[in-house]
Amino acid sequence: MKSLKLDLDADIFPNEGLGGLKLRVNVSRLECIEGFPFKQDSYYLVSPFEARYRLGEGAIEAAVDIRSGKVFKLSAMSGYSGKLFGKIFVGMPIKEAMKIEPGFFYDEAEEVIVCKGVPGLTIDIPEIDPPVEKVPHMSIYAISVFAENILTLSGQEGNW
Repeated sequence: MKSLKLDLDADIFPNEGLGGLKLRVNVSRLECIEGFPFKQDSYYLVSPFEARYRLGEGAIEAAVDIRSGKVFKLSAMSGYSGKLFGKIFVGMPIKEAMKIEPGFFYDEAEEVIVCKGVPGLTIDIPEIDPPVEKVPHMSIYAISVFAENILTLSGQEGNW
């Protein structure tokens, strides 16, 4: 396979990918990234069916369904400078992002910001279960894109 260089300035595409990485590819594709193998602490098991890999000095996190071997979620973290919708970036005040994209709203059940009509996207906040009125005054902790088919029953069972 062709060598792959991470691009921490690349635009972020919901339900598709970021950083030069694509969703729905086999985890073996990560082996093509310059700098592989990663340090021992750059990957960890989250649950019996999910492993996460820290890439680009932690600027990207890739979540893999170990049943299928596919990347189902990519997160732009601190150190990632690419933008969502050409204007929204990690570290930006949430209030400003909500002005740019009026479809954003805080989903209290999932504790993330989602965008009405845009599948495969979440904006992560830096706190667990904050008061709703506090959310707009926070900064974007991470921008995550995911394969929307993981939300189906079949997807939850690893068949996607």
